[in-house]
Amino acid sequence: MIQKSDIHLQKNYSYTLADSYCSIVLTKPNFYNKKRLNTKSVYQEKNYLSSANKKFTVCIVVTLNDNASHLKEALFSIVEQSLKPSELLLIDNGGLSPDHYEIIHSIHKRIILKIIKTDVLLTVGEARNIALHQANYPIIALADPDDINELDRFEKLIPLLNSEIRMIGSWIREFNVNPGDKQILRHVPCDFEEIISYAKYRSPINNPTICYFKNDALQVGGYNPKLKYGEDYSLVMSFIRHGKIVSNISDVTVNFRVGNRSRLCQKRSGISILAREIELHRIFLRQGDISLWNFIIIVMVKVFARLLPKKLFIILYTKVLRKYE
Repeated sequence: MIQKSDIHLQKNYSYTLADSYCSIVLTKPNFYNKKRLNTKSVYQEKNYLSSANKKFTVCIVVTLNDNASHLKEALFSIVEQSLKPSELLLIDNGGLSPDHYEIIHSIHKRIILKIIKTDVLLTVGEARNIALHQANYPIIALADPDDINELDRFEKLIPLLNSEIRMIGSWIREFNVNPGDKQILRHVPCDFEEIISYAKYRSPINNPTICYFKNDALQVGGYNPKLKYGEDYSLVMSFIRHGKIVSNISDVTVNFRVGNRSRLCQKRSGISILAREIELHRIFLRQGDISLWNFIIIVMVKVFARLLPKKLFIILYTKVLRKYE
């Protein structure tokens, strides 16, 4: 089921797949940067905390070059969850092709689905801010368009959000073609004090596992729209800075697609990602999230790791930075 929205549909855009579908086209908006609480969402959160029926929105941002077959696997891993999402919100950030829409058509009767199409290419942070304001429920669960969720992901994570724990994530399993083919896990700390220490150097929550209260994200200002890297990491730091407790469970709930070694090196090494990481931590330094000494250590480590020759980088990544099942 595709849910209609009260946002005005631009006349120069037609949704071609089926008459029952509804799309929303947005120019680059400015409303999503405002720090404001949604009073309806506050009321929903109170009901959420006192109810066994946990209602939540799953948000996926689809961008250029996101593979249609990968999206199919991702979507089916969501609609087949043991704890069903209340709605699925897809942000079409220049990424949905006719092949993608065929896949969406195959699942649209199994879940309430809303598609928001941007008519300009946004940063992931900007796209997530749109989703933040368009979500109809007090909890938002992030998902990536190429990852495969364990079918009990939401059953394990969503009920743990409460008046104290405001954001939660889990470990992930990295894979190339089929889940488990690499047998590599990314562990993150579960204790809040350990999370605070860990966050000074690396993101303490695996991005595709994140679930959080919508109004908390609005209170801390949402996602940084200017970032081209690390927007989820930045949001986690904002939660911590504002005294909101974040947590992890020591269980795998998402299979994270890293691809082959060539794709891994392309995404995780080189000057481009190094520059973005340093800029991100420079922002953390200005905001008081890390000390100057933390920043110096981070820069030295990142320069060493990101500029290694490909073979040495693969060894560092797979043998040192990751754990095996």
